[in-house]
Amino acid sequence: MVTCIALALRRTRWSETAFRASRWTYAIVFPLSLLYFPLKAGGVRPVECEWTFSAALAVYSLLNIQHTAGFAIFFMLSVAQLPKVKHAIAWSFLACFVMGFLVEIAEGATGIHHCRMRDLIPDMAGACVGAITVLIVRRLAALRTRAGNEA
Repeated sequence: MVTCIALALRRTRWSETAFRASRWTYAIVFPLSLLYFPLKAGGVRPVECEWTFSAALAVYSLLNIQHTAGFAIFFMLSVAQLPKVKHAIAWSFLACFVMGFLVEIAEGATGIHHCRMRDLIPDMAGACVGAITVLIVRRLAALRTRAGNEA
């Protein structure tokens, strides 16, 4: 929500303040979201994580739409935090991988859900969907800007 407001205000006098609020929200909310697991579990109860998988399980894990959609949104929010960074897309892929890995570790540490490293596959697929969306939006914005300059 804060990021959407910051994007809406990007060409106003409030843009710097809005992006600062967006960055602070991002920097606080996402790391704190990992506390969901121990709070829901009532503490730490480690379970063994699944570290190996087959090609069939990898393909099956792509059906995990919640991970895919969530990480597509996380990717786009990550890109939005880096408006003037040269490699924002690469940094956002890294952020998605790290967040996905930390979620799996938190699941394993608390015994909530299933700690499966194969869940990183739909996480990164979601990041790819987010990257494609960002690239399409950037291309459309460039075309619109060019058309506006020619008129």
